[in-house]
Amino acid sequence: MKHRLLWTALLLLSLILPLTAEDWITIYNDDLSLIRSEIELDLVKGRQRYDFDDITSRISPASVIVRGDGVRVAEQNYEYDLAGKRQIMAKYLDKEVVAITKDQSRLTGTLKFYDGASIGMIEQDTGRLLVISESEVQWIQLASLPANFYTKPTLAWSLIAPHKGKFPITLSYLSGGFSWDVTYNAVWDEESLALSSWVTINNRSGKAFENVNLKLIAGDINQIRNQYDKYSRSMMEADVAYGGAAPSFETKAFHDFHMYTLDQKVSFANNQTKQLELYPLQNVMARSVYEYYTNGSGVNSVIKFVNTEDQGLGKALPKGAFKIYKADSDGNLEFIGEDSINHTGRNEEISITTGKAFDLVASTSIRNQKTISSRANEREYHMNLRNNSDETKRINVIHQLSGNARIVFTELRYAYDEVKNRVTYTVTIEPNAEYNFFFRERNEW
Repeated sequence: MKHRLLWTALLLLSLILPLTAEDWITIYNDDLSLIRSEIELDLVKGRQRYDFDDITSRISPASVIVRGDGVRVAEQNYEYDLAGKRQIMAKYLDKEVVAITKDQSRLTGTLKFYDGASIGMIEQDTGRLLVISESEVQWIQLASLPANFYTKPTLAWSLIAPHKGKFPITLSYLSGGFSWDVTYNAVWDEESLALSSWVTINNRSGKAFENVNLKLIAGDINQIRNQYDKYSRSMMEADVAYGGAAPSFETKAFHDFHMYTLDQKVSFANNQTKQLELYPLQNVMARSVYEYYTNGSGVNSVIKFVNTEDQGLGKALPKGAFKIYKADSDGNLEFIGEDSINHTGRNEEISITTGKAFDLVASTSIRNQKTISSRANEREYHMNLRNNSDETKRINVIHQLSGNARIVFTELRYAYDEVKNRVTYTVTIEPNAEYNFFFRERNEW
């Protein structure tokens, strides 16, 4: 008899839980992911109810796609009215409840209201309305948990199977809760960057994943904003899982974006932050420059490199933070600054501003403004540059032109960038020296 009961329980359980499952996760930027699972369902012939709760709590119900050979989804309900005290009490309005107070008084009656602060019931024997403070109630006895309550977000399907048996099903849906970004750590030796890159993945989806196939998409996906994830946003502290011998990503162009596919499976706990190596260590040829934008607040210290193979890189770089370190005379690495980059393809130049140059000072003053005609005026930009260091420095002075502006007189030659419509003066200053020059700009409209 016991064996028959156990077999019956296992059979009922098989109608609720998938027998086998394999998951794929594609994570996009901006709190979006695509979840795909291959599951096997044990179904009876004909129409039947099937509850599937192995989903994220940030699922977009309208995005659900179910594919199965011969199996049809006649109806789908997304159940997220999860079991909780307020929800359960609401289901017991006008039903009998028993309240035990802290002084062990037993009150039996019909529940009339519950607002979280107090309980109202019609007492069984007297018919009086009792309003009991929630803080005075030790526990409440109910008959049972209502049948239409769920402890986890659930897809409640009405399925139609052509015959009894096991059916492979592919389930896919969009979800919030997953995010990823990249941190680039580089050691600068005045000639090159020893560059390592790490992907940081955050799982706030409300579901853990074991041994999933992972893809990352770099690019800006257009989305229609909605409120499908309003009910469950957990901001718990993350458990950080640092990768050891990290797996590697394979990258390729995909549609108008870039895809990064991990070459082995990976697991994510819920509310976990995981780090994986994006690319192995790269030695990238780079150069250091100083830049001052007219009317700027200081001289920027900048490291630049071109994202090409012959310079040591030549890879599609997702947007992320660039952190730069440099070895001191004692051999220890010191942090010298950070910047962010946007999605950057091959052959593009990357500029990392590490901070303001301490010993370089620059200022701009505008003089001799005058009106040339009713449709034109002129002004002079006077530049003062000082090098307070013991080394010769070269500063690029950059001036952004408006659409109607042009340089009509200058004391120095400049380079003109037609694409960005700006001019650049390159000035070399000796140690502990000062340099001044000016140029005249005309605006016409």
